[in-house]
Amino acid sequence: MKKLVLILALTLCFDCFSQEVENMEVEAVETVVNQFFEALEKQDTVLLKQVAFMEGQIWTVNNTVSPPRHRMRFFTDDLKSLISKNSYLETAKSMDVKIHVGMAMAWVPYEFRLNGEFSHCGVDVFTLVKKEDAWKIVNLSYTIDKEGCDHGV
Repeated sequence: MKKLVLILALTLCFDCFSQEVENMEVEAVETVVNQFFEALEKQDTVLLKQVAFMEGQIWTVNNTVSPPRHRMRFFTDDLKSLISKNSYLETAKSMDVKIHVGMAMAWVPYEFRLNGEFSHCGVDVFTLVKKEDAWKIVNLSYTIDKEGCDHGV
């Protein structure tokens, strides 16, 4: 009986520890995604380089035209265009993170404002990998939508 209680107690401890580690990893991924938004808002190329692999791809699905237009560029392409007289504010509406052994995905419905005015909304899908104990974005795919937005305009 004592062995059964000990085994049950150890099992519960391992489950609690595992859940705590998983929560820490989810928070780490969320932090990187939020730092990406911060880099965009502050036009901070140094921060962008810290959170994303410059060789990573950015895919756009523009649903504001018919048929939808697809475009691909690299994070390095955004370094020059990030610095602008315009102000950018991308706001996450929610974030759903999934993690599996050094790989993560964050599904982030968002709203985008250009110079303070509503521009569009959509969904960002970030793919991240863990390298040297740090999460970095390797891919960003997002939609550009004008309808179905809850932007209060």
